[in-house]
Amino acid sequence: MALRIYNTKTQRKMPFPLDLDREVRMYVCGPTTYDYSHLGHARSYIAFDVARRYLEFLGLRVRYVQNFTDVEDVITRRAQAVGMDPIAYAEKYIQAYLEDMDALNVKRATTYVRVSEHIPDIIVAAKAVIDRGFAYPIEGDVYFRTRKTKRSFGILTHKRFEDIVADPLPPGSKKEDPLDFAIWKKSKEGEPAWDSPWGRGRPGWHIECFAMASKYLGPQVDVHGGGKDLKFPHHESEAMICEAIHGTEWSRCWMHNGFLQIQQEKMSKSLGNFVTIRDVLAKWSGEAVRFCLMKEHYRKDVEYDADCFKITKEELDGIHAAIAKAKTPASGGEALGPIVDRAREKFFAAMDDDFSTGDAVFAVLELTEAVAEVDRLSKEEGHRLLSFYGDASRVLGVFEEARPH
Repeated sequence: MALRIYNTKTQRKMPFPLDLDREVRMYVCGPTTYDYSHLGHARSYIAFDVARRYLEFLGLRVRYVQNFTDVEDVITRRAQAVGMDPIAYAEKYIQAYLEDMDALNVKRATTYVRVSEHIPDIIVAAKAVIDRGFAYPIEGDVYFRTRKTKRSFGILTHKRFEDIVADPLPPGSKKEDPLDFAIWKKSKEGEPAWDSPWGRGRPGWHIECFAMASKYLGPQVDVHGGGKDLKFPHHESEAMICEAIHGTEWSRCWMHNGFLQIQQEKMSKSLGNFVTIRDVLAKWSGEAVRFCLMKEHYRKDVEYDADCFKITKEELDGIHAAIAKAKTPASGGEALGPIVDRAREKFFAAMDDDFSTGDAVFAVLELTEAVAEVDRLSKEEGHRLLSFYGDASRVLGVFEEARPH
């Protein structure tokens, strides 16, 4: 079975070309860094880390770019409340995020990009949008003409302009249309601001990601990932900006993960209903947290279950014991027959089916139960077992002692 990935745009799984002669360009939207990251972030970035690892396992070279939004109103407010520079305040939580991801064994991105370090690139992109007639400056702000796009609006939400009921513009509004969005904002007192052709200000959210991603990945990416709440307006707006500048499609495949929920609400910093990664890592290993969060498909909404970590630790203890048994073969050891082959087949069929980690994890656990019932393994069986656990480890990023060194 060849790898197939669910594309939000087409609403179906698409074959992913395994062209070993070219690089896979992958962009994943990162956090707005004004607080410690929560388990919803962990689930998202583990999911895309597994996707990246599997592409690399298949022999592809992946250029993985992720942003940090370090210029935003909430950052400025929080920084001012504690008497810090907003950029320095954001950097504190960027470093905390990286520490959390390291603890979860999420591979570092090929390139991390910060909004504050790419203002000139964002201004160039905004100029290009204006020059092509897709945006207009008014009194220090610059707005994007949403209705001018022909192909990108609604590609992820599958809505048409006629389906949108927008509130009328308030009296005195400078926008031409209620659907227009800001790509440059006139500065307010006390917030970070930069010089631009339109006066001092800061960029709008949507053009930030497009300008930074295109600088490092070019005018089209192969995979664009993020939470499903980013489909609209953020990702569709990125696509509209790409259409305005290049006249092309922004991403070949759009991947969106589901929410980690608490009482059926999205775990979110803005809602205040979150559990930080650090709180959980104080009680459980990064391996247990990572393995637990892979038990459901990345596109599915999942209710937070604190008991999952205890159960997962016990399961991992069994896997580690199986690996140790495989590393200490004995003469006259028992054979597992086709059990390992079936586990391998199930595991990779699951991964080829839109990175179905839940089924892949089940294949590992099912095999581990079979190994627990065997007193001793022969050298040949131990080698076969370690080969499977090692391959699963490279894909899932757990039980790394199974890999040959």
